[in-house]
Amino acid sequence: MGEANATYFSIADTTKPSFFLKEIVIISSVVIGIVGLIGNGIVTCLFCYRCKNSRFFVYFQNIAFSNTIVLFYVFVFFQRTCFHRGIKLRFLYIIEMLQTLGYNTRFYLLRTVCVERCLMVFWPAWNKRYRPQHTTFLVCGVLWSLSCLTSVVDNLACSSDFIKPNKPFLINCKNASIMRIVIDLAIFLPLVVSCTSAILIRHLTQQVPLARLDITIVATVVLCILSDTPIRIAHNIIYWLQGIDEGFLTTVTQLFHSVHSMASALILVIVGCWKKTSEESFFMFLERALEAEENMALRTEADEEPT
Repeated sequence: MGEANATYFSIADTTKPSFFLKEIVIISSVVIGIVGLIGNGIVTCLFCYRCKNSRFFVYFQNIAFSNTIVLFYVFVFFQRTCFHRGIKLRFLYIIEMLQTLGYNTRFYLLRTVCVERCLMVFWPAWNKRYRPQHTTFLVCGVLWSLSCLTSVVDNLACSSDFIKPNKPFLINCKNASIMRIVIDLAIFLPLVVSCTSAILIRHLTQQVPLARLDITIVATVVLCILSDTPIRIAHNIIYWLQGIDEGFLTTVTQLFHSVHSMASALILVIVGCWKKTSEESFFMFLERALEAEENMALRTEADEEPT
């Protein structure tokens, strides 16, 4: 994504006011990121401990793990920005590539969650009858592979120091940027928004109770629009507009990464603990946050089918 190049933003000139503003932003990112790392770590462990036969458990487990990966580069970025410690370029690009892998994967997984929920709500019989076994694990594997491919291509194309100058990558940065715009902003984002809108319209027009799973999905989609979409727009602005402060823009994207990762875990806790009875354990919040029906006893059979 070229962030590694952008992080070399006049580190030696610490007298500029803009530098101190960048430090404030990145310190805020680290504080929020620590909370997000703890939250996503707990959520990931609980997902593993309370392994359920539900596709949405698998999807949100992968999303929590993706958020954890994203936060690693935030801490590396903080070390380089505030302590001015040199880090080998190869290691820096690998960490940066992992962050790109993480935030691409969580976006692709969210798109899958929205589509799966739409199929379950609008075509339950077809979804139950024709959905193959182990589809969830297959889809997760494909999405991680797709994210890995796009991350490698994107970083190699847009990070000129990662490869030798006399051996340019076969895809230039402009083409990689166009690929990002098409995949992320022109295909996946409208699909996520349309599926979520369909669920809400059904709830409003047919007076169907909104399940906790739907609330979790809607809240996560809103979070994606507010925090994840600006990151994707910023990454494209860096390569298409000249004269902008790339260093500050990169710093702000790290803040958005931290906020998204922390809020993603917080959504599960809030939705799961909302109207919790005294008899229910706090650590049951994952089950409650991903309930496919408002009444636990009426959960759809499709949600309990083998993943």
